Amino acid sequence: MVISDRYVDSSLAYQGAGRTLPVDEVSWLSSWATGGLRPDLVVLLDVPPEVGLARAARRGAADRLESESVAFHERVRYAFLDLAAAEPKRYLVLDATRSPEEITAAVVERVSALFPEEPPAHEVAEALDGVAEADLERRPS
Repeated sequence: MVISDRYVDSSLAYQGAGRTLPVDEVSWLSSWATGGLRPDLVVLLDVPPEVGLARAARRGAADRLESESVAFHERVRYAFLDLAAAEPKRYLVLDATRSPEEITAAVVERVSALFPEEPPAHEVAEALDGVAEADLERRPS
């Protein structure tokens, strides 16, 4: 099991949609750079940009992405939602306004289902411990 904060889909959403770079070129370059490797599961913590940016503001100084306009964050959000709609079996879209405990439980359930011989839920929970909560605290959208 490999858990990564971001991968190719983030490049498509942030660079392609957010920065309005040619999505086909971003996709091709990402595929070339990764040898076509794609995750079995992408967990998308969906939150309206205003909510995410308010969370980020509570942490202090905004970083480069957090300083972008609400329109940028809306483009990124809808790009992620479009990717999820195109591949619903590969995505788990969660309402990130839910509690960290609810989000963790949903992720544990979905990750556990990926294994032919499911590890005990507590092992998956330990592997993911704090991931959802930390991500909720730092992601603006």
